[in-house]
Amino acid sequence: MLKLICRWLLALSVGLLAVSPAASQDFVFATNQLSAQVSQVVAPTSVSVAIRNLSSLDDATVSSIQAGIVQALQSRGWRIGSPQASEVAIAITLGESFRNYVWTAEIAKAASREVRIVELAKPSAGRTQGDDPVTLSRYLLISSETPLLDITLPEGKIGEGAHLLALSSTATQLFQLQSTQWRLLQTQPLGQRPLPSRDARGRIAPGQIGSFDAYLPGVHCTGNATSTLTIGCRESDDPWPLTDDRQSLAFYAPSRNYFNGVLSSPKGQSGTVNAFFSAAVLSDRVVFANVDGHASMAQSGRSTPISERWGSAIAAIQSSCRTDLVLASGAGDFQQADSLAAYEMLNSQFRPVSEPMQFAGPLLSLKTAPDRQQAIAIAVTPSGRYEAYLLTARCGT
Repeated sequence: MLKLICRWLLALSVGLLAVSPAASQDFVFATNQLSAQVSQVVAPTSVSVAIRNLSSLDDATVSSIQAGIVQALQSRGWRIGSPQASEVAIAITLGESFRNYVWTAEIAKAASREVRIVELAKPSAGRTQGDDPVTLSRYLLISSETPLLDITLPEGKIGEGAHLLALSSTATQLFQLQSTQWRLLQTQPLGQRPLPSRDARGRIAPGQIGSFDAYLPGVHCTGNATSTLTIGCRESDDPWPLTDDRQSLAFYAPSRNYFNGVLSSPKGQSGTVNAFFSAAVLSDRVVFANVDGHASMAQSGRSTPISERWGSAIAAIQSSCRTDLVLASGAGDFQQADSLAAYEMLNSQFRPVSEPMQFAGPLLSLKTAPDRQQAIAIAVTPSGRYEAYLLTARCGT
């Protein structure tokens, strides 16, 4: 039985982004973050958007931010309209504190109301991004004797009543957090056997309003986890999402344990790269942990080798002082204890910006959460138990 190991986490998702000297680029990145958080709360539909500026930003900058938010929402399927003709109303306030710009989005639909916040650190004279160290934190979510391929938190948070979906090679399980315990609500067998592969791998990605997709070698499943858990699976060679926001897809080699290098992403990096185990999708490039033991990155159709030696598990994450970090496992094998560290690009090369986080056993999978502020890792202990962790990166020690 899966048991709750973590304590209560904040129910409100707070996105923390950093502002580099190119502040306008970070504003664009922040508008995308805010639109992503809004789209996780309510399925895209007709919407009215109102913006109020209580910060020191000038009118031209505010107009640019407003246009960016509208464009980011439209790219995710929202239809912008008047308040009278829209199902959803979003009121965005641009505020600031001594250190940060603070953007607050109030999302109203019928009688419900949700709030999402994005903070951007203000540029500081004589201070660089590298002045702030990064500290990795982990929360042990669940532990299971059954091999876990992947998990997801459909609501993107942990709190009373939150749900957790777990994927194994034969079934999906839906849990709900009730009085600090994960209670099993339902188990649904996949009804379709994955193709034999070198190592069992799978991916489960949340959709809108309880829907989800599950991917296993040669199998694609679609399901829903609202009042009851339903799932249907079929033979398929559909590409797998590299991140839970589904903006980057790749084809998995079903008889192996890696992606064959063919990318299919309507709004992300597309084309062909070397075969890889995992990828970190950053704001302007994609980093790959290749099957040859080396790493590389693709940007604007160009592939560049990376000198750092990493393991096979990498993913992207953000902190309040850095917008693009790569989490990378150690360059060991699956018979050893593993480690995880955060890396940042500086002068065209990645360098470590955190101390390594140690694990008792190997990391089996690593992926970026939809809000990009968190990552989910699956590790196995020396005793053979499978553990799922929620990872965050914060500034400072």
